[in-house]
Amino acid sequence: QSDFSCMKSNGYSFAIVRVYCSSGHTDSNGPTTMHNAWNGGMSHVDGYIFPCYSCGNPAKQMDDTISYLSSHAVRFGGASNGTESVGVSYGMLWIDVEGTQYWSSSTSNNVNFIQQMVDEGKKKGVSIGIYTSNSQWSPITGGSTAFKSYPLWYPHYDNSASFSDFVPFGGWTKPAIKQYAGDVSFCGAGVDKNYY
Repeated sequence: QSDFSCMKSNGYSFAIVRVYCSSGHTDSNGPTTMHNAWNGGMSHVDGYIFPCYSCGNPAKQMDDTISYLSSHAVRFGGASNGTESVGVSYGMLWIDVEGTQYWSSSTSNNVNFIQQMVDEGKKKGVSIGIYTSNSQWSPITGGSTAFKSYPLWYPHYDNSASFSDFVPFGGWTKPAIKQYAGDVSFCGAGVDKNYY
């Protein structure tokens, strides 16, 4: 919590926490980190899923993530049912699409996998976004435009907190978030810095 309080006092108000790992299981630190982010003064908290293609069953990976968060008093949307506190909330779940070694060599299989994960999140009423870059999206999905209606969070480590570098890809004409610095030590934590 003190790391987030420090970040808040340094002008940061939005955290995105890993909630599912590429090894095929929920991140056991995710719920506590989300609680700490809210308790430290963050105004917005999201989660991101690093899918496990080789594990199969993308809908179950989405379900497992949502259920695990819920079982630890972290729910999508509002943090209160109107009569009692039910914990904290997250605004959306981002699906991390990067690292060709983690995906199939078949771009159509990858698109189908992502689609099943997105569909399950929507079915559960969760807002979904995609984290990727053109250098990852193109070899993994063949440049698919199937997800262009979902918010895009893209990495470009140029240390510039702006979208001036963005070049459209995958049907996205504008981004929602840019990750502009990676693996930075800040307020006693290892973070990636983002602009939105």
